[in-house]
Amino acid sequence: MTGIRVQTVRPDDFAKVTSVVVVPARNEENFIAACLSGLFAQSGTAPAGIVLAVNNTSDDTADVALSLARRADWPMIVAEARYARGGVGRARRLGHAIALQAAPRAGILLSTDADCLPHPDWQAEMESALHDAPAVLGRIEVSEQELASFPSLFLLRQREESAFATLAMEFEQLMDPVGPGGIGLNTAGGANLGFQRGAYLSVGGYRSIPSGEDRDIIQRVRAAGLRPIRAETAVVCASMRTDGRAPGGMAEQIIARSAMADCSVDSALLPFDAMVSNHLGRPIATPRLTLSRARTDLPTLERCVETLRALPGVDARRRHLAGLLPDDPRKRSD
Repeated sequence: MTGIRVQTVRPDDFAKVTSVVVVPARNEENFIAACLSGLFAQSGTAPAGIVLAVNNTSDDTADVALSLARRADWPMIVAEARYARGGVGRARRLGHAIALQAAPRAGILLSTDADCLPHPDWQAEMESALHDAPAVLGRIEVSEQELASFPSLFLLRQREESAFATLAMEFEQLMDPVGPGGIGLNTAGGANLGFQRGAYLSVGGYRSIPSGEDRDIIQRVRAAGLRPIRAETAVVCASMRTDGRAPGGMAEQIIARSAMADCSVDSALLPFDAMVSNHLGRPIATPRLTLSRARTDLPTLERCVETLRALPGVDARRRHLAGLLPDDPRKRSD
């Protein structure tokens, strides 16, 4: 990594904030103004400090952001760095490290993306959820107007994947020992995540990886015995652009769904037999779930979820799952 250039607007006020929003940004001069304007306009809560972690950028993202912060007289830090590797994970990690140091009173660390528009009460809703939870997954939506401009094939595939994902989420929540308040599938997106300061530090923060840093940190939060929750009322609207920044991110999924060939679906989704095997302690190796396999598995998943709903608890549901797969060969006698 080359040297980091850090510029701060209203540093004394930044040091006093109780919440910080970290935004990674790479070549985002066309989106950053809308994102920051949405953060400046948050209602129902005290202003949050903003850390913009600008990485590997060749445009005027940093200058645009600084100009907006100065005009709004808003406490903000713009950090510019260039990495040989690490991508968005490294940018998020850098942004959070700066936030932790520059805002010692900040007990809440929020994260969004530069191409996202937060709803006016997003920050307040995330802060409310984080009052009692170590980590919170907010809701990420897309613009209906933007979505309507996509071809019919894309929209059909979107509906098919959504149908499978909805049932898969319910399946995981029904099988979650913590009850219906669990997050079910780990669909965490850095575009809308939040942490209590102590929880973030306890798991070592974001890792410096090219992509998947959001689901990685939530996986570690759960592995540490902490209980993240969802905040469906804390909403950001993400763009549907196809020139993405992170490998394997949303832009690549959009391109794949628009093509004629079969495509993979969200990496949080698994084939039905793998879902069942995981909850029986018998994980199986499986290739990434494709849309065609999701179509095939959907009726079976739907019947299973209907049955699980009627059963009284996780133990009874697990017994039902045990009857759906062949006996574990490891338990057979010679």
